[in-house]
Amino acid sequence: MSGKKLMVALLCAVVMFAVTSTANAQGLKFLGVGSSAMFQTFGVAAFNDLCIPQGGASNCHHYSVSGKTGGGNNFAQVVDSRSSGNINPEGGNLWVVWDNSTSPATVWAYLSVDSIVGNRAFFAVPRAQLQVDSSVTTGNAKNLINSLLFDDGNGNPVADDASLPSTILSVIQTTFTAAGSDIRVEDAKLATNRALTNLDTVKIAGLGYNQSGASCTPNATTPTLIGCPIKSTYDSAVATPVQYAIKGKDPFTNLAAWKFTQIDVAAVPEVVLFNVSDVNGLGKVDGSGNPLLKNINRFTLASVLNGSLGRAQDLDNGLAGNTTALTVILREALSGTMNVMEFSVPRSLAMQTGVPALSSQEAGVNLGNACTVGVNCPNPLFLPGPGGSHRERGIGNGEVTNGVSNSTVGGVKNTSNGIAYAFFSYGNVSKFTGSSGTVRYATVDGVDPFNASYGSNTFQSVSYGPGQLPACNAPCPLPNGTSFPNVRNGSYPVWNIVRLITDASGVNKTNAQALITAAQAEVNAKVPDFVPFVCNTNTKCSGEPGLTVFRSHYAIAGIATKAANGNNTAAEAGGDIGGGTFQIQADKDYFADTGKELTGYRQ
Repeated sequence: MSGKKLMVALLCAVVMFAVTSTANAQGLKFLGVGSSAMFQTFGVAAFNDLCIPQGGASNCHHYSVSGKTGGGNNFAQVVDSRSSGNINPEGGNLWVVWDNSTSPATVWAYLSVDSIVGNRAFFAVPRAQLQVDSSVTTGNAKNLINSLLFDDGNGNPVADDASLPSTILSVIQTTFTAAGSDIRVEDAKLATNRALTNLDTVKIAGLGYNQSGASCTPNATTPTLIGCPIKSTYDSAVATPVQYAIKGKDPFTNLAAWKFTQIDVAAVPEVVLFNVSDVNGLGKVDGSGNPLLKNINRFTLASVLNGSLGRAQDLDNGLAGNTTALTVILREALSGTMNVMEFSVPRSLAMQTGVPALSSQEAGVNLGNACTVGVNCPNPLFLPGPGGSHRERGIGNGEVTNGVSNSTVGGVKNTSNGIAYAFFSYGNVSKFTGSSGTVRYATVDGVDPFNASYGSNTFQSVSYGPGQLPACNAPCPLPNGTSFPNVRNGSYPVWNIVRLITDASGVNKTNAQALITAAQAEVNAKVPDFVPFVCNTNTKCSGEPGLTVFRSHYAIAGIATKAANGNNTAAEAGGDIGGGTFQIQADKDYFADTGKELTGYRQ
């Protein structure tokens, strides 16, 4: 880097620090970016548990917005300034909570984007900033979180304010203070490295989004740092792989990487979903009216996701002889959801060892190939498979579950014989719940993702048949310690711990921990979307044991971070998606006997 460029980078860093300090002085408590898994619960916790107690009902407000303005701009987006406008902004859903009883106002906010985009926004040096269109000051409130979940302190619901005050808008347009992530920092970095490594058709260790080809145009001057946009099958949405550093120096500015900590928040399962609108395909039922498709074992699921299987008969013996073609809907490579499924199922150790060329959802995706959109494209994804099947791609959870164009195009909800996956939450499945919904879920290896066992269940006094997804009439409380029993006991194979990544010390860490504690206490009483990692002795979660299992960590080639515990090996600071599941009590017993931990570290 030349002296002139270095000076510019340093000046940017100085400005960044100044902006951050000013924002904190103006009352900014928290500005998060990343995983949608915590979007709702963090928003509710910020209002109910952090704002109302200090400001009271008349002084606490919330606002949310999503999508694009009439002019086609994102209402809210991540702006990464490290490469002179070469890095595309990433739009997302935004909530803001504020208390105007103090001077200055106290503010919390969160932008939902892909987990790995959130990681990059936090680790960029200088850090990425939130940019919000000024039209939010005149309206456009979307009520993205059910008003029944917001409590004014007297049991009354509170809807979004109609608009965001300009004074609050000025506070939140600054650098992010934390990142929400479905996966550990090391796993997010691996996903970025993998996307920006030359295509490897033998072991799929590199995905080739850094290589120019018929379906890929990375940044001309820095293709190894800014890859080609990963495109949606359904609309103009894209996700762009961009490099960053978690240790050493930022690859764009050569400035030192941030010192950080990652705090465990909750455990969430991923659910396999399928469309039942075709009564001769995946909608076929038995004599009792229940789906013939009940379970998918992980090796079958891996083969469906990698494109080597693609007919209804491949999924379950109950569908033997049914040659109906499937539409397999995948997430993009920068998605934490995609990477949890990737390393838990198609890229599990058994698959990588046995059939390495098929050990990925990206198997057969060659961006150098020319194509016809909607026929045989790698990007946007539309790859033909066995028996007339094909694979598609959605950017973001909403496209994969509910589709786009007012929920009529794409997504498992609208795609006959479609099969997809998503982190479970009552919000994620709200458009297709119950007997009238177009979507059902399957167990994986015979284990139910959110009930003790597969079959008829009752939730909020409503009965649901086998495979039907329950609806939450918010609030929809569950007794502490009862949600997701097969995640709690470690038997469900596709789950992960959601983390909040923030500074290693200081006010950002303090405020992030306060929000986490509030969310963990709040979740079971409002919408039990996840298993709280701990209860933190809050009276709201009294009797909640927290998560009693953890995944083993492992070293990742070329990615090293300092272990969080001085007694741990470096490997135990590594990745954990797809790692072995251990009981915490077993780990305690082993440590008592040997003075060493099992092959895993719970942080």
